[in-house]
Amino acid sequence: MVTTLQHSRSVRRLATRTVVGVVGAGAAVALAVPAQSAALPDLSSLPNSSAELNLPDLINRLPDLIAPKAPPAANGKSSCTAVIQIGDSTSVNADSASLPGADATAGAQYRRVGAATTTVDALAGRAIVGGPGTDAADAVAARTAAGERGCWVIAMGVNDAGAIATGGESADQRIDRIMSKLTGQPVLWPTIASSNPKDQAFGSTSMTAFNDALKRATTRYPNLAVYDWAAAARPEMFAGDGIHYTAAATAERNKRFADALATAYPAGSGSTPTVKLVG
Repeated sequence: MVTTLQHSRSVRRLATRTVVGVVGAGAAVALAVPAQSAALPDLSSLPNSSAELNLPDLINRLPDLIAPKAPPAANGKSSCTAVIQIGDSTSVNADSASLPGADATAGAQYRRVGAATTTVDALAGRAIVGGPGTDAADAVAARTAAGERGCWVIAMGVNDAGAIATGGESADQRIDRIMSKLTGQPVLWPTIASSNPKDQAFGSTSMTAFNDALKRATTRYPNLAVYDWAAAARPEMFAGDGIHYTAAATAERNKRFADALATAYPAGSGSTPTVKLVG
């Protein structure tokens, strides 16, 4: 009899579960709820046909449910207080007085999104490696050795794509030369573009191959974001050689680079971009 009574009490204890709820301004209370209140519903009462389940409506809602969420808005501002742009001849005029207005320069656009200091280090004919003058890899190495830190915009690859097409070092190796020197620092690397240049070593096939390597590199470097400038570039933006840009196009490019920087590294973010591919 004693054994039976103890067993009965144990069953009653097991038949009661504790539920924690939130009441009012966050006060937690414990409620004792009899087990029978959690009993499964009568399965025969559940919908069992596509009409009853309204599957078309569920299917229509799926894109909204699984779509990637946009990064948090930062009012168009970036976390980057210092921006260093390393470029080739397509960036030589990025800070030029020949642009449509003083607010169209690269420096002005980076300041618009929150930068306090800006630098454009550009050289005609520059490549990451193997070009005339100071290569981009050497320029980055010299600046980091001097203690420069910040957000880096690497507007490089056009001359490299041409060299690769004629048997030079691979795009992956060239990208690694830059990224290996910028560990822990935010990097935005725009894709490259051309518009039917006379020398097809600089044509769309070469540009696309380099851009594909850039996108692959985002899996190797957690501090790398790629801005798809090639998707935004239009034929009328190019000068007669199909490689360099008009003044108006350079101004638009400056604005887009700054906006992409703010998207990848919004205010409050660190060296890891909120999105890996912008644009």
